[in-house]
Amino acid sequence: MKKYLLTFSFLSLFASAFGQTDSNQKKHFTNEDRKFNDWSLSIYGGGNLVQNTDLVSWSDGFFTPGYDLQFLVNKQITHAFGLSLQYQYGSTRQKGLVDDMYLSNHYGNAWGKTKYQGISILGDLNLSNLWRRVDNTSQFKWSLHAYAGVGLLGYEAERNFYNGSGTDFITVTDQKIADKSVYTQVGAGLRHKLSNRIDLELKGMYVMTGDEEFDASGKPVPGYWTAADTEEGRDDNMLTLSLGLHFKIGKHPEALQWYPPTGGSGVLGLTSDSLFECVDADGDGVCDQWDRCLDTPAGVRVDGSGCSLDSDGDGVPDSEDKCPTIPGPPTNGGCPEKLVQISGDEVAMLVSSALEGVEFDYDSDRIREASYGKLNNAAEVLKANPNYKFYVEGHTDAAGGVEYNQKLSERRAASVIRFLSNKGVNTDNLTPVGKGKSELKHVECNPVSNCPAWKNLENRRVIFKEIK
Repeated sequence: MKKYLLTFSFLSLFASAFGQTDSNQKKHFTNEDRKFNDWSLSIYGGGNLVQNTDLVSWSDGFFTPGYDLQFLVNKQITHAFGLSLQYQYGSTRQKGLVDDMYLSNHYGNAWGKTKYQGISILGDLNLSNLWRRVDNTSQFKWSLHAYAGVGLLGYEAERNFYNGSGTDFITVTDQKIADKSVYTQVGAGLRHKLSNRIDLELKGMYVMTGDEEFDASGKPVPGYWTAADTEEGRDDNMLTLSLGLHFKIGKHPEALQWYPPTGGSGVLGLTSDSLFECVDADGDGVCDQWDRCLDTPAGVRVDGSGCSLDSDGDGVPDSEDKCPTIPGPPTNGGCPEKLVQISGDEVAMLVSSALEGVEFDYDSDRIREASYGKLNNAAEVLKANPNYKFYVEGHTDAAGGVEYNQKLSERRAASVIRFLSNKGVNTDNLTPVGKGKSELKHVECNPVSNCPAWKNLENRRVIFKEIK
């Protein structure tokens, strides 16, 4: 019997694994499923300068850039990475000292020019798309790109003398495109989206030819000092700066490179025709699929889980808490019961503690917004204990004169009282007093250079003292 049961179990597992219908199988992604254009054509035009060479494009007051053209076919692989097939064509201009046996052993300045063409594969890393924050909802129209590529380079390098005999250019090196003419390049570009079809880009590249004769210096000649000996043993490189246009190809309105995976729902599969639908029955902005409190009253602020905020963590929602910034039991409306039973000195100590570190704008009595929470806490304590009267003392640090600090401390004490009044505190029980720098908490901080910033900050304070 056991043998038959085992056989039946095996057949059941086999059927469940291999007997699924086509409707349950995953559908392979096809070109018809694409929602973004991922092909484009590009053309660039700009200038070049040979660098790290024997004959140079700039030196001693002269500057002779050449021209550079680039034609590319681009394929976007992901939102942040693409590949390009590039054809590059251009010509350089450079000058240097020459003592060449093939030109009547003439020593002097010579011009060089190099016509080149190259075919390469470029990798394109869209840094802006790669680093874009999830909470960035701004319009995406600028992007920074990093490039790196490798290819085959062919060139014809010519040289002549412009002072002396031999004014005609002669070919010094004729390098055909072959498997031994490998060159590499790296660079960066700043791209701007002009429209859904056209982008504009400013791009700079550093081209490493891997050859010492690209600049028309020729090969070294034993027994002669030639142009090739000026920077002997260093491969010739080139800088290019170009302005280009990208033409996006495809039937879709948007290109893949301009659609960040962190923004919009199309890439994540949450399109309008998707099976997913955000249902928000209580209208709090959190989909019911993730809402832990499905019956939040209208207008109540909620956290990420869809439940009412509880700022002081006392278990009473802010919408019902009479003291939303001070913990208290639900039986007392979220307010601490002991506040109505403590002494005036204890109230003063609580308020002074709540106000510790209150910040003002520099050289001003304007309270910084970062301190509003502390003042709100102080207001709750004072409203819960309305039968005491207090001096509100303003103190400064030791910077500045005595008279100036005195007036500044008076203004800051008055500013605190105005804030508390706006929060419903009975300010008839509050009297502003300016202490200036006469009662420093850290007396060693006179002058202020004797102390670190945190001690000087503690000297700039507002404290409460009961009026008895």
